[in-house]
Amino acid sequence: MSVLEQTYKKLYGSLSSLREEFHKSGRFDDSNAKLDEVVKIIAIYVAEKRGLISNSPSLFQTSLEPFSNSIIEILQNKFQETAQLSCYRNQDGSSIFGTNPQLLLHETDNLFAQKLLSLIGHSLEDAFLHAEGDKSFDILNEAFGHFVRDNFRSNIEDAQYMTPPEVVDFMVEVALSYILRENNGRLPETLRVLDPACGVGSFLTAFYKRVAKTKGSRTTHVKLYGQDKVDRMVRLCKMNLILFYAADYHITIGNSILPGSFLDRLNGKIDIVLSNPPFNAKFSNRDIAQTGRENLPLLHDLGQSIGTNVDSELLFIDRSLSFLKEGGHLLIIVPDSVISAKGTAQILRERLKHKAIVKAIIELPSVAFAQAGTRTKTAILHILKRDPVKAEPSDIFIAKSELLGFEVNSKKGVPIKIKKGVNDLEDISQCYKIDDPNKNGQYRILCSKPSCLRVDYSEVINTTWTPNHYSAERFQSVISIEQHEDYHAVLLSDLVEFLSKKRKRDICPPESKCISVLHVIGEGMLDVNSMLDYSPKTPGLRCYPGEILLSKINPRIPRVLVVPNFGIPLTCSTEFEIMKPAGDLDSYSVAFLLLIDLVQAQIRSLTSGTSASHNRIRTRDLARVKIPVPKSNSEAKKRLYYSVN
Repeated sequence: MSVLEQTYKKLYGSLSSLREEFHKSGRFDDSNAKLDEVVKIIAIYVAEKRGLISNSPSLFQTSLEPFSNSIIEILQNKFQETAQLSCYRNQDGSSIFGTNPQLLLHETDNLFAQKLLSLIGHSLEDAFLHAEGDKSFDILNEAFGHFVRDNFRSNIEDAQYMTPPEVVDFMVEVALSYILRENNGRLPETLRVLDPACGVGSFLTAFYKRVAKTKGSRTTHVKLYGQDKVDRMVRLCKMNLILFYAADYHITIGNSILPGSFLDRLNGKIDIVLSNPPFNAKFSNRDIAQTGRENLPLLHDLGQSIGTNVDSELLFIDRSLSFLKEGGHLLIIVPDSVISAKGTAQILRERLKHKAIVKAIIELPSVAFAQAGTRTKTAILHILKRDPVKAEPSDIFIAKSELLGFEVNSKKGVPIKIKKGVNDLEDISQCYKIDDPNKNGQYRILCSKPSCLRVDYSEVINTTWTPNHYSAERFQSVISIEQHEDYHAVLLSDLVEFLSKKRKRDICPPESKCISVLHVIGEGMLDVNSMLDYSPKTPGLRCYPGEILLSKINPRIPRVLVVPNFGIPLTCSTEFEIMKPAGDLDSYSVAFLLLIDLVQAQIRSLTSGTSASHNRIRTRDLARVKIPVPKSNSEAKKRLYYSVN
């Protein structure tokens, strides 16, 4: 076990003990009150560690026995001193700990306080050693993140700030490398970095630390800005920045979408926005109309055209663009719906492509936010605020991360992060830094695993943004088909006619039997008995003998069937695409070709969905699949004939 893994284990063990102590003491029934007391003690620890208050006597590094009867008094005094520090004040001068900051511990809590001090002090001491290394070890995010999430269990919106440091490091590395490249290896005289949904400040602290470790760069060039509407997050963010010796920062409380906050004065002045904003928080048409064009340049008029609320992740993209100066960079984490859904998300994508340049789309694995309680599919968008007409972008970098170097398991109901495997974002970062745009052809494969490509800009921006659709596996399969001397590479749309959409109007006879997706088993076989016993709750689509059925749901499990003739009317699930041959190949030949690996790899790549259990391939994407049709008199033609006869 590595030293870092030992530190993780020690921190999580301390957290478990911390919960037990709170439970045994019965002193704090309210979960937020527990969190607040822990945060206050951490604030004292950080202030001592950084020499902002006296560490004499230190309750974290010496035996507490000499102070056993006065621990609470010493703690109260230290907290009063800590709460008055300028770094712990809001923009209006008030303390981030409230109007009357004080610990809620009483004189009778000496023994309880000793245990809290011991647990917090000893676990953080090791974490500090890692925080000062080359890679970020975000103490407040990693060590106390799931503790915070558990305490915000009833407020999903406030719990979505936890970004794994592996992802944070990648986004920071990309942002800084682009800034250095654009400025001949130097930082500009003033570099303004913003996170409008800063949470505990992971992006800001990681960026500051990365600059400090970069040869020839000085942190005095960097101004950090952050805002969060949850006051507890602002406290944690400020402590994080103090932890890393950040000097020039402005962290405020407020709603970054709505007008009237401190951030309004930063419109058009920010160089880099790094953020993982809350997902699915709803904003009304009235909110959007009041915000106006200045803060929402792309979506300000939505209130006039739609009748539903708008999700926060869409508005944060728009709001972030308003913060950026011309040539500024946005790196933001978004749910899969932003890059694949119709409706408002599609409106945003359509308008965005005329106002900015999409530099990269990187899909993250489902484990990325498992510790935060969700396996929702997410992606990183890198957007450059520059007129695409003048810049004439040639390609978009598209990658698919599958491993982050950790797994998340549940232990006593608590998600625990376990270091395991490699973090392929490091390989993706190296591929992304290759400054060699794809100017010839539709795509260029940079790496097969993890999948990294540069794809023709107009192809992506005007069709689908889903990274999986541009996987190296798909393009390598197409290359194999096109370069094989025995095959013609033919689009499926040229081989078959798609019928499902037309069949929706057909009336199904009451005596008909229905073929469901689960009735198709192994290599085109049908479970006849189950099919005959099946009574669907909703009508299916009419299908006829000799037609080809292909399951569009969860196509990672190949399900292709030629409809048999039972002498009775048949229907099939709406999850099937119904096809019939439109060329020289018969149904069985087409079905056989649909099941071969080179075709299945393309189908898997062209799926969309929010999770592995709800993936589907759309008919329009299925039509783009290339089929290896054997040439006349080739060995492949003979093998196909013998396989289907």
